[in-house]
Amino acid sequence: MKKILTLLVFVILISCGGQKQIINTPNATKLEEVKESLEYLASDELEGRSTGSKGIEKAAIYIEDFFKAHKIKPYFKTYRDSFNLKDIVGYNVVGYIEGNDPNLKKEFVILGAHYDHIGKGKSVNGDTIANGANDDASGTVAVLEWAKYFSKTKNNKRSILFTLYAAEELGLKGSGHLAERLKAQNIDLYTMINFEMIGVPGAEDEIMAYISGYEKSNIADKLNGYSGTEL
Repeated sequence: MKKILTLLVFVILISCGGQKQIINTPNATKLEEVKESLEYLASDELEGRSTGSKGIEKAAIYIEDFFKAHKIKPYFKTYRDSFNLKDIVGYNVVGYIEGNDPNLKKEFVILGAHYDHIGKGKSVNGDTIANGANDDASGTVAVLEWAKYFSKTKNNKRSILFTLYAAEELGLKGSGHLAERLKAQNIDLYTMINFEMIGVPGAEDEIMAYISGYEKSNIADKLNGYSGTEL
């Protein structure tokens, strides 16, 4: 858990605009706040957060309460974007902050992660709960910290959707449902960043960032610039 917390804070700090700059501002990401969110989402109480379970309902309520506490509005009528999978009801959780530029606010940036996990797994010393701290409570907490940051700074020119998906472990069903819904609304999507399993280094003594669509953005150069080395 210590490795997950350390790397997660590092990723959030460099994502928000540079490690030194963020640490020295009133809006700094605090380790204890990240720790609290991560430990709850990955706790035995949530029983592995499988879609349709009591555990994922608790996770959804936690995310909703987080959004409410930081005055982040729901994008739809409520925070929940619900869908059906045979006899299972799943729900994504979607928060929204409007951009502050009169023209650019028509464009959207989507920050996302899946908050579900597999529920139960192979028994390890009698414990069958697959807690999913890295997959993907780590990404979920990153999205929550982004939401908190922008709710305080209000410096986003474009509008932002903070999207947490269910049923990823069942075949990307939640994100697929939300994508179709947003496509039907014809939103002007500027970019989307998905945080997946960012809590554990790729190597024992080396922090690495794996980026899909490497050549489609300058995010790799930005991460390398903030870290002072090549990730």
